[in-house]
Amino acid sequence: MTWASHHSESERLASEAEVVARARGAAAAEDLYRRAAEAEERALNDLDVHKQRTLGITAVSATALFYKAHEYARAQHLAHTWLATRYLPAFACDQLQDILINLWSREEQERVGLHFLEGDVLVSVKGGMIVRGGAPLDLIVSKVKEVQAFFFRTIEMLLDQPLRRRGDPSQEVQGYCRPWLFQAPPGSYQFAVRVQEPPQGDLFAAQRPKIEQVATTFLEIVRASAIDPESLSTVVPDAGYRDVFLKLARNLAPTGKSYEQIDIRDAARPDARTVTMVSNTRDAVNQAIRKARPPRPTSPAGAVERRLAGVLRAVHLDQDWLEIALDERGGSHVRVHEAGEALDDVIGPMVNRRVLMDVVQTGERFSFRDIQAEE
Repeated sequence: MTWASHHSESERLASEAEVVARARGAAAAEDLYRRAAEAEERALNDLDVHKQRTLGITAVSATALFYKAHEYARAQHLAHTWLATRYLPAFACDQLQDILINLWSREEQERVGLHFLEGDVLVSVKGGMIVRGGAPLDLIVSKVKEVQAFFFRTIEMLLDQPLRRRGDPSQEVQGYCRPWLFQAPPGSYQFAVRVQEPPQGDLFAAQRPKIEQVATTFLEIVRASAIDPESLSTVVPDAGYRDVFLKLARNLAPTGKSYEQIDIRDAARPDARTVTMVSNTRDAVNQAIRKARPPRPTSPAGAVERRLAGVLRAVHLDQDWLEIALDERGGSHVRVHEAGEALDDVIGPMVNRRVLMDVVQTGERFSFRDIQAEE
């Protein structure tokens, strides 16, 4: 047999494993993943070492499949063996190191009895003020909060919860699937997010099969929101949830001032497409938000649509207002009314940060229309 035949067999087995994992959980698919890994390893051994790109892709694929098969020792042995050679291209070395760090982390979690749902979401922030392995603390804290909000909204949607317009997720939801933050390999600034398994005998036992797909669904929603907003309705049928996800995606997208790019991908699937957001992404998401917005009543005579720039200083959504310290008035505070459309988890990370707020001004009264982080 040749590299091609071994590789084809591996692809077939891995595809079957994906189907089984979706239907019956990752543990049921481990044997298929192991056989796929063994076929890919045979393909690797048949390769000419001078075909570096193919060699790198195959080495990463075989290691990732052993990782998915829960064959940690074989995954480590394979990765270390090939990292010790001079044949692999740089991208393959980086990806093998990513897998090793995830693997070591998983071993430690299992040792202390922590269990997580399938799917490691790796978030990388690049460019601008970001250096390798370092970033401004406030920037990273805000990105972590935004990703956490995205995860909780995904969990609520999968649990068929009504759209939450105020406050944090319920204690039941927060306790049911808790997102965890993990250190990720340096290279830009990266962090990984996993979702802890729900406890046995939980309140949402009937929804468990859907929750098993939370990381996959999260990535599908991020991808559709950032790359093809028109397709978002296939993943998110509810219009209210679509509006929330688009606004959360806009928060994640860079403006190019502090950082230039954010990549989000499944760390355990190097072959999966990375979702990349750049400054143009924000423009596209803004267009999708405006297109989906219902028509508003006609503004009163003399009203003017404006964009305010400044720092968001106060939020009281129960009383329907926001307060912004305006650049144009030397930092003086202006209260903006009719803020009922704003959502806590969309607007919360913006408090005490620079924002752009679209309003309608009638005399000295400002009425809220939309808000986004200026950063």
